[in-house]
Amino acid sequence: MKTNDILLKFQSNNSKLETVLSKKKFSGDVKNLLLSMLYKISSSYNDYANIKVNVETKNKFVENMIKIINRCTEIQLVKPSSEEGEKFIKEGITSRVDTYLNTIKVFPTEKAMLFALFKMNDTKMYLDEEYNLIRIALPELLNEGRDINNIEIIRDFDAWSWNTLPSEISNIDCNLIYQNLQILLGFDFLDNWMKLEKQEKILKKLEDKLKEQYDERNVEELLNLLYRISIIVCIQRNKNEKKRLTEEREWDEKELERLSDKEKFTLELTKTKKEKAKEIGKLDEIINDENLLQKEFEKRNKNLSEYKKIYSLSNLLGTIKKERKKALNEIEECNKMMDAKNYVQKKEELEKNLDLLKETKTVRNKEKYKINIQKIFIKCLEEKVERITEIEQKKELVQILRILRYYNFIVYDEERFIKDVDIIKPDIEKLQEMTIEKLYELKVINPITKDIDLDINIIKPILSTRIMNLENVNMQIMNNGNKIEINVYDGNVLELEFELDLPEHMQVKNKRKVKLFVK
Repeated sequence: MKTNDILLKFQSNNSKLETVLSKKKFSGDVKNLLLSMLYKISSSYNDYANIKVNVETKNKFVENMIKIINRCTEIQLVKPSSEEGEKFIKEGITSRVDTYLNTIKVFPTEKAMLFALFKMNDTKMYLDEEYNLIRIALPELLNEGRDINNIEIIRDFDAWSWNTLPSEISNIDCNLIYQNLQILLGFDFLDNWMKLEKQEKILKKLEDKLKEQYDERNVEELLNLLYRISIIVCIQRNKNEKKRLTEEREWDEKELERLSDKEKFTLELTKTKKEKAKEIGKLDEIINDENLLQKEFEKRNKNLSEYKKIYSLSNLLGTIKKERKKALNEIEECNKMMDAKNYVQKKEELEKNLDLLKETKTVRNKEKYKINIQKIFIKCLEEKVERITEIEQKKELVQILRILRYYNFIVYDEERFIKDVDIIKPDIEKLQEMTIEKLYELKVINPITKDIDLDINIIKPILSTRIMNLENVNMQIMNNGNKIEINVYDGNVLELEFELDLPEHMQVKNKRKVKLFVK
């Protein structure tokens, strides 16, 4: 987009925001900060979208942000050195948002302001009881991942450069997994899926969408690992959920132990059925005999406090009928569990739960799961590349190349980006090679030498640079005996220099700058 076009777009958005702000009683400092934030977003968004690929449109992003600002009744800036600012620092927060009163208190930075605005408009993902073991853990992981993703445009982009600092990402694991899913599913699906109001079978919808695009076995393994790592990430910081899941595990262990001795378990069920049948018989006698009902009324009230006393025979009759229904249900449950099919199903369910809940005993598996998720993620992208065969699909293939470059710079841990993790480097390189080779086949990338393998090795290092726009990449090749020297330019600016060995008996002529992409 030309500079004039960018200015016109900014002026249009700026005018909309100024119209909203003119009706607000915000301080001048607040209004200036909001306008400054909008300017930074408008200036950086095209580069952000070009690099990341999986984003919503700029207009939709800005319009949504202005709507949130319009909703705010009050925004106050909090100095870090103030008493309230020190409380923020102690709590590890940069803002306090009240979605009921529509008020914000925030540190005076564009990043903190954008984060607070999204918090104001945050539609949290929830899971119902159907997903008992992960109903807290998985939403926590994805909700935080989305919060971190929302401020990336301000955090990592400044209209001139793209830079990512691990220290500025509040939870690296949540961000990594969220970015994996956003790339695999696309921004629109993941965002809309997390906002679903009807939560029934929500994970089935996720599974079905993934299986539409990727191998069924990879999807099942990916989801299994996703659920496991969400539990680990959650219990590392949520003591209440760790306690709840530990209690779930202990109960399941006892229940599985009870089921393991089938003969003893069957005798136990038979005994329970007899006891409940006897209980129902006594309750039926009371229900059908007014004298017995009166005696039961007096007997129960004798041992109850004034607050808990039964005040009428009709109330007692209702209670007894509920007790009878409960006893009948327990007999039905015993009959159900005495059926071989139901017994096996229950045993398998407990074993499956315990396999997932073993993550409550240790967090040492987290690193293994993170690596395995990346390996499956890469396999899924390989599938995408393999399916591209037509020239009409070259745009999708270029997008995958951009995604691979973005993926290289996703933060993996406090010290490394994805590209620096040795154990997955071979997988990434294989995918890069597949993609570049396919781009050659579809005549999207300019040939550099007469050897495709050498050309692939020339291009791969470019995916480890932060050149803002790959369309601007030029390469210059210089023969140096049994090696070649490669200079990579961002337009006319030298960004990268490296050497490669020449294959035996191969000659490469010195070349002027060669564009990466065919015009």
